[in-house]
Amino acid sequence: MSRRVTKAAEREPADTRRSRTFWITAAVAAVVLAGGSYLLQPSRATRIAARTIALQEELLAKATDAAPKRPAIEEITRNVDTLPPDEIRRVRDALFKQLKTMREESLGRFVAASPDERLMLLDDDLERIRLARRLIDATDQGGMRPMTEAELLEREEKRKQREEQARQAPAAKPAAAKPPAAKPTPPTPRPQTEEQKQVAEYFEALTKRAKEKKVDLGRMFGRPPGRG
Repeated sequence: MSRRVTKAAEREPADTRRSRTFWITAAVAAVVLAGGSYLLQPSRATRIAARTIALQEELLAKATDAAPKRPAIEEITRNVDTLPPDEIRRVRDALFKQLKTMREESLGRFVAASPDERLMLLDDDLERIRLARRLIDATDQGGMRPMTEAELLEREEKRKQREEQARQAPAAKPAAAKPPAAKPTPPTPRPQTEEQKQVAEYFEALTKRAKEKKVDLGRMFGRPPGRG
């Protein structure tokens, strides 16, 4: 009897040590896994930027819907106010990429449509333009894309280099008067391709419709290709 009690007493510390080691190992593993999961998660700024890009895409996809868009645009504005410059640039780049796709799709629909359908398509495009201008304003901070710290340093370095070059440059001698040059012969204009004609026709129709609807196109679409 006494021998059994002694052997049980000898086994108990070993069992306790194994149990303690198991739970310590499990706790450490849980902490490591939790930390690794946190590191793999995107940062808060990245998540906000992704949410903002998704809102932009959703709004432009439903630009002609009657649903109110102000709450989503206000959320975009708030999001941009919290983002660092590199994430704001990512949001803006995504917006302008989508606007470029939107312009190409609008042109394709216009070319394929009948004359009776084109007026309705132009009105839809003007609604998209109105919304696009609001999105550009919502993602804008001070009228231009925020510069990153590296870009600011590069700009300052270039400014110093220009000033140093100006100090070291010798004084320029007055140039001798040159006889008036003959006027160059204007180049012969190339004939427009079929695609350029279609683009010109679309922009002409869009501009005319915008004047009728009193919509300011501004620089939304730039100058149509094929124009000088």
